[in-house]
Amino acid sequence: MVKPNLGILIKPVSYDCNMACSYCYYRPVETLYPGVRRPRMSAQTFDAVCTQYRALHPAEFKISWQGGEPTLMGLEFFEQAVETERRHARRGECIGNSLQTNGAVLDDRWCRFLAANRFLVGLSLDGPPDLNVTRRFPDGRPVYEVTMRAMELLKKHRVEFNILTVISKANVAHPRRVFQFLLDNDLHYAQFIPCTEPGGRPGRLSPDSVTAAEYAEFMIGIFDAWVENDDPSYYVRHIDNWLHLFFDLPPESCEYKGDCSRLLTVEWNGDVYPCDFFVDRAHRLGSVLDQTLEQMLRGQTFRAFVKEAGRAPGVCKGCEWFGYCRGGCYRHRGKLGVAPDAAPFLCEANKRIFAHAFSRLRRIKERQAPSGPGTERTKVPRLHAFLSMIQEQIAAGASGGSGTAARAGQAMSGADTWPGRALPRRQEARRGASQRNEPCPCGSGKKLKHCCGKVAGTSRGR
Repeated sequence: MVKPNLGILIKPVSYDCNMACSYCYYRPVETLYPGVRRPRMSAQTFDAVCTQYRALHPAEFKISWQGGEPTLMGLEFFEQAVETERRHARRGECIGNSLQTNGAVLDDRWCRFLAANRFLVGLSLDGPPDLNVTRRFPDGRPVYEVTMRAMELLKKHRVEFNILTVISKANVAHPRRVFQFLLDNDLHYAQFIPCTEPGGRPGRLSPDSVTAAEYAEFMIGIFDAWVENDDPSYYVRHIDNWLHLFFDLPPESCEYKGDCSRLLTVEWNGDVYPCDFFVDRAHRLGSVLDQTLEQMLRGQTFRAFVKEAGRAPGVCKGCEWFGYCRGGCYRHRGKLGVAPDAAPFLCEANKRIFAHAFSRLRRIKERQAPSGPGTERTKVPRLHAFLSMIQEQIAAGASGGSGTAARAGQAMSGADTWPGRALPRRQEARRGASQRNEPCPCGSGKKLKHCCGKVAGTSRGR
């Protein structure tokens, strides 16, 4: 089996963490390993992961490290892990490591290592101190100052990093303050994840979770603040994906792909799951200690998960926005007790967001000023030039390893690096018509159109 686009997400300490954020979605994983007080991945288990991953011929050797708090493994483990990756990689092959951290453990030695080995770091931070209150140490102490210290260390050592912000009840009413916080601290790369955790029974959300309406208001607020700032060097992952979609190019985020076959999650002891939002007994695929990743990818549990996750709810049929959202992230259906043919949890939110964002992007591209009572008439010449450059490069059939948007952004801002920012190559955009005749990514051996590709129409109707 060949899986060129497969990524591996490793949880080397499982649920273990040195903080106690009330909205943490991963803490319940503790119930899978009763009696295990200090879960830690062994070097032998990681070596098995690398051996089996290499056998799948990934286009890029991509490892993401998350938790819990992965730095609790200690720096020596990661130094050994990098050597293990190099031993398994082919000559000249690109190795990519990313690390999601709360920053509490980071020091100069850690940051020198991260910079030397070109790790892309995600730093968890929800905004200024009064909006970051959900994030706390187990004894109740706030974590803001510790996180800001880590941020300065990352900058000092020139580590590539972005800010990961959870949208919760604590900050959802303040999108513009959150975006201004990014500007004030010269933070050019950010991504946002909504807290939408189950609240005990279908239809109920946890106290920290946000509603679909709140999520829409927040993301529209972030988008409007980004537009008004008129500086394309500020990268927001959702907005970058909306740009993909606006220009009829495949998105980068799995949220908009309708394809959950491109990621495997590996727990500390070698247990494998399809996605870290579905680490539970029902979705356990096996263990790298007694099976191979290829066997798990071909197994019934994984194939059933991919098929169900990619199945469009009946309500999506004929929707003008389905070609963009693809039904949204499966966790907003499969984890929240939403009926199979009912509207996904963020359905109305995504409709509002796409309608608003695409309308503004179209006006910017065509140099049309907003109109109407009470509407600002901000000029955004840099964004206009940015969108025009993307359009020109697409029209010219531009392609390259760093991506169309990346090159356009570098030209606009002079930025040296755009981690994660890459509108797909034009030839990839042309694959849509033939892709349904290709083998289904779930590994069933059937054509996509006869397997997981049985979904509602993909009319984009913009």
